[in-house]
Amino acid sequence: MTSYTSCACNRVPHSADWGRNGLICFASCHAIVIYDPFISKIGKVTHTLHQHKGRINTARWIKNKSTETEWELLSSSVDGTAIIWSKVNEYFQCTYIIEVGDILTFSNSLYLYNHDSQNNKTFPKLLICTGSVKEDLKLWLRDTSNNIKCLQTVTFGKKLPIEACFSYLPSTNLPLLAVATEISTIELYVTNSHIIEESNFLKVQVLVGHEDWIRCMDFNHVIDNSILLASGSQDAMIRLWKISTNIMESSNDNLRQKEQLFIANNIKYNITLESVLYGHEGWIYGVQWYPQHVNDKNRILRLLSCSLDKSMIIWEPDEISGIWSEKVRVGEVGGNSLGFYGCKFSSNGLNILAHGYQGTFHIWEYSDKIKNWIPKPIPSGHFAEVVDLCWDPKGRFLITASVDQTTRIHAPWKNKGTEFWHEIGRPQIHGYDMSCLVMLTPYMFASGAEEKVIRIFIAPTTFKNSLMKITNVDDFKNMVADSASVPALGLTNKATFADNINREVMEINNLKDKNYIPPTEEELMQHTLWPELQKLYGHGYEIFSIAARHDGKVLATACKSTSPEHSAILLWNTNSWTQIQKLVSHQLTVTQMEFSPNDRYLVSVSRDRRWSLFEYNDNTYNLIAASSKKDSLHTRIIWCCSWTHDSSFFATGSRDGKIGIWSPTITNNKIVPVTSLDMKDSVTALSFSVRSIAEYSYILAIGCETGCIEIQKLKVLDNNIAWEKYIVYNTSDAHHLTVKRLKFRPQEEDSNTLQLASCGSDHAVKIYDIDVKKLNDL
Repeated sequence: MTSYTSCACNRVPHSADWGRNGLICFASCHAIVIYDPFISKIGKVTHTLHQHKGRINTARWIKNKSTETEWELLSSSVDGTAIIWSKVNEYFQCTYIIEVGDILTFSNSLYLYNHDSQNNKTFPKLLICTGSVKEDLKLWLRDTSNNIKCLQTVTFGKKLPIEACFSYLPSTNLPLLAVATEISTIELYVTNSHIIEESNFLKVQVLVGHEDWIRCMDFNHVIDNSILLASGSQDAMIRLWKISTNIMESSNDNLRQKEQLFIANNIKYNITLESVLYGHEGWIYGVQWYPQHVNDKNRILRLLSCSLDKSMIIWEPDEISGIWSEKVRVGEVGGNSLGFYGCKFSSNGLNILAHGYQGTFHIWEYSDKIKNWIPKPIPSGHFAEVVDLCWDPKGRFLITASVDQTTRIHAPWKNKGTEFWHEIGRPQIHGYDMSCLVMLTPYMFASGAEEKVIRIFIAPTTFKNSLMKITNVDDFKNMVADSASVPALGLTNKATFADNINREVMEINNLKDKNYIPPTEEELMQHTLWPELQKLYGHGYEIFSIAARHDGKVLATACKSTSPEHSAILLWNTNSWTQIQKLVSHQLTVTQMEFSPNDRYLVSVSRDRRWSLFEYNDNTYNLIAASSKKDSLHTRIIWCCSWTHDSSFFATGSRDGKIGIWSPTITNNKIVPVTSLDMKDSVTALSFSVRSIAEYSYILAIGCETGCIEIQKLKVLDNNIAWEKYIVYNTSDAHHLTVKRLKFRPQEEDSNTLQLASCGSDHAVKIYDIDVKKLNDL
């Protein structure tokens, strides 16, 4: 079971939506993530849906006209497909894949409510539009038997369609399609027949007024035989267009607004510009009308908008004059991130959500107590490939490193016996892509990035205070600082001190578990840095892999290399921070290293298709064995290695899909594996469980390039090792791109659950709960 999923939203507009069902769906890399914000204090990811082969550009709930809760969603991707996901037996399943063929930039949909679809509750008729980079828009129809066919292809000449949305025309059930084009116009299309299969959508009007690309549009429900269309543009303006069956009359022709007319189904409609809203200072990427419910007697006219200026605005018309104005503004101040790519109301309208350039979510909730909007804790995650992770030696938190130039700390908050994981800190926000990290002591870690320097960080008092709120902390000593900050144009986290920190410590125990509130995105970015303790220089190229002895006294580092000289492993003394040894064995980059649990051995694997084994003797590590290219088990790059909990065996995995199990006691100079396993897929991550679950048996987690993870049980019987497959996590449960690292959580021996952490190229970090009893039954 997946107990925790941490991931960020794709950095494209319209990649997140909040439904009336209370769930948030968002695109994360090539997958759709379903998130329930009302589980515990921070919410939880409940499903990860993978079927697309490329980045997802849009994810939207398919809205019902009758305000019922949504049970289907539509996603579209750069892989040229749009997918309908339907809820079947509490799980969302891919029920249809629309093969468009070209890179899709947007998609939208509308249920067609007529006598056929109302009698069939399984699959109501659904109208779908998809827009591609080929400068056309395709209209699709799903029938009640879940068959989909292309109804029409709308071409725009040399104009690129940017966005589209559906509604129903007032006084009729005829669908209305609005399409925004790259010449800053909105084209309206209608059909004159209720039988959609037998009619085409025809262009009836063009709305002109915006001066730049229109990036977002939203229709509201019918009001007095009229509907409102809100359009947001890169010209920082929002325009409200009123489409009505009643032609406005005015005694003063000079004040009378310009009207545009069209006829559909023998009904005359007119379009007027209701208002122009100006308040944002950047491109507008999201607009949404306030959600309406069946029980609403009085129509609430309210519009939410967001912009690259890092703000969200709620607009309302004045009750007397009808003039639209800004009523609420929330957002970010300062920082180095860009603004918001989309905004949504919750189903009750009391929460508003925005997602930003760094894949982050921001949620504000209306508080009746203070009559204002306050920020809420949110789900968070890396927005680029996650390359490494490591557990705190006592298993209290997990730290991860990513190409998004950050390291992040994830920890569980226990509530009524259940662990709710969330991000509690960002100790390093760097100027280089991260490549590796390792914990040295419970509150000190070393990290490497695409630079030649290894950086050492130590936890500040603010982190201790945060950790004390959710776990028992009694070994926090020798604090070097209260917090940390990064100076302008700098890369080094400088220690900072504050007098009020110590006063807060006295109050932490009284607050523990009672009023715990997880940190918000702003707090994570600005107040959770760790001060930098030391820099280590010595490598000629970018740092690639790193490992530490379990006693924390020796640090091993390696860098990218194409020569034996730079492929050497450097060993550092963590007391004096001096280089104590240089281990030369490989010809190319060392991809991973690991010390044995008893710290007697160090194994390293490399791009040169060889592994090397070093033994500790007389205060130095000496090479005692190394595989050869000619008669080695591995014929491709060896990506990973891992030790058993008792230091009896180590495993190696390579691109050719082979896993070798080796004994560190070499006899008769024969370097042959004790046993091996052919996975057929490239093996990119390995991890043995850090404790014994049964005598003469080991648990090995295997991560593959495809994103799948396998849990294998190894039984040692009379010097023979038998493999028994226990669990296979597919690309939805595990990762849909390369698994980069696997690590079992240090836990108590009597625990009934093993916890495995994984990270991958799909930007996700996951934690799995594995039942020990079922493992022993194998």
